[in-house]
Amino acid sequence: MNTPMNRKNVVNIDDTRFIFNTNFSGDPERDRFGSNRRVFNIVIPDPQQAEALIALGVNVKQTRPNPNRVYEGEFRPTNYVKVNVNMESDYPPHIYWISPDGNRIECTAAMLRELDYIRVKKVDCQCKLYRSSRHPETMSLYVDILYVYQDLDYDPYYQRYMSEFHAGDTSNQNPGENDPNLPF
Repeated sequence: MNTPMNRKNVVNIDDTRFIFNTNFSGDPERDRFGSNRRVFNIVIPDPQQAEALIALGVNVKQTRPNPNRVYEGEFRPTNYVKVNVNMESDYPPHIYWISPDGNRIECTAAMLRELDYIRVKKVDCQCKLYRSSRHPETMSLYVDILYVYQDLDYDPYYQRYMSEFHAGDTSNQNPGENDPNLPF
């Protein structure tokens, strides 16, 4: 359920996606302004949730049409918001990388760099709202729980590999590995 906010200042944004480059690694080379902050931008698919966040003081932005691009049909702006990732906190966020076969891997700070370079199918995100100390009228989002679903639909070999791997293919085993007649 997409609830804009509850009494614990938590915002859930489900079944969404990243927009623009992510910077989970905090690499200044990945940020257009050279910042070393771990951040990502996430789409807010529900316009009512976007309006509720704006009313709370969150800086919800909208995409603008590119004058050098031809669009099929009318351009529709997309609502999105920047989310901060604070791995140095006393209570760091829980960030999970979900593989296509459903394995859930909790990412450490060192593993987050890999999320900058994978294809993502969808994202489920729970964020906490914090009032800015420099600008008390605005609220910032910090990730609390994040599920990143990896997309391998474009990989023509992945399905073949997984079907061979899960079908109990023994062609890669060592010869005689399970032979009960061997003395060792």
